[in-house]
Amino acid sequence: MATLRTRKRGNKWYYNFDAETLDGKRKIVEKGGFETKKEAYDAGTRAYASYKNGNISLVSEKINMSDFLTDWLAVKKKEVRATSYAALCGRIKILLPYVGDMKLQKLRPRDVDRIFSTLADEGYSKNTLTAILTTFKNALDYAVYPCELRIDNPARLIKVPRRAPKEIIERHVIGQERLKDLLTSFPFGHSYHTPIIIAYHTGMRLGEVLGLCWDAIDLEERKIYVARQLVYAPKKGFYFSAPKTNTSKREILMDRQLVSILKRWKSKQAENEIATGASYLHAYEGTDGALWQISKTQDAPDKFTRRLLVCTDGNGKAVSRVSIGYALRTRGVNFHSLRHTHATKLIENGAIPKDVAARLGHTDATITQNLYTHDTEEMQRNTVAILENSIL
Repeated sequence: MATLRTRKRGNKWYYNFDAETLDGKRKIVEKGGFETKKEAYDAGTRAYASYKNGNISLVSEKINMSDFLTDWLAVKKKEVRATSYAALCGRIKILLPYVGDMKLQKLRPRDVDRIFSTLADEGYSKNTLTAILTTFKNALDYAVYPCELRIDNPARLIKVPRRAPKEIIERHVIGQERLKDLLTSFPFGHSYHTPIIIAYHTGMRLGEVLGLCWDAIDLEERKIYVARQLVYAPKKGFYFSAPKTNTSKREILMDRQLVSILKRWKSKQAENEIATGASYLHAYEGTDGALWQISKTQDAPDKFTRRLLVCTDGNGKAVSRVSIGYALRTRGVNFHSLRHTHATKLIENGAIPKDVAARLGHTDATITQNLYTHDTEEMQRNTVAILENSIL
């Protein structure tokens, strides 16, 4: 154990010890106000044990918000997925210039309200500010417990200013003509053709489509088992992960047209591997979930798991989410529009929202109706027809 020191200042006792911050620097952790030397020493022992067990590494009475938030992120890194951690870092990065130099113990509700008013005036959207505020509240909850650095959360009652601009996300329903144009641009055999077809016919998310492997497809039973996704995180790269939520792990029944296309594509992949020869790539999942692409002639490292990816190019390389996203945007759509279209078309033609929600991996049919369906002209005609039948 590092040296735990006690000292008396006036009529009170203090403890202190050296702690290491995330940038490798040393910082003295100190707290006082104890009546006896023994009380100070016992409290210091508990604080040091908490520090060594991964709790907040700065427990002095005057903590900069920048230090506190940096250490909080270090704790969250051990608890959440890499993608969630990257999102938290992005939100804290926006917040730090406004709060970093303030003291944790002196932060007041009026300070938090002023900060978010400033962010709203600078043009941050309502959705972005809501995400930042939620993250900030969670961090300050951690300061209350288990750190016991505050007795209250100054952000608890703060709300995003009403004047914050709303973030408008355009979701397009892709009609038959638009789909035909896309498939003309990316015909069968092109690396983007299969991902587009799968998403259009199943409503699967981009990460789920790109992480789909042949062992998760039963062409005879016409079923897809969504069990993994391929995602990206800064500094980690592409890696396999469990689906977004527990309900995202699901079984999707395929229509016959999709089954036919997948059978044809599976045969084409085998032909590509033979034609390409030694330069054809095999995909593997590393022990940490990372995606590895290795020539078929090379042996994979021990404990790597072969993944027979469905979505590949002619050389066996996994389809890049960045490249397919860019290619679709240049044609006026985004990949998620395929998911919107799938849900909208199903409900438009009488599918039960609860069943559509299960197909998309949602826990609540309300989410499906609010986010992934659109009031199309066909829906309006159906509504009028129902009205006319009911009042005649």
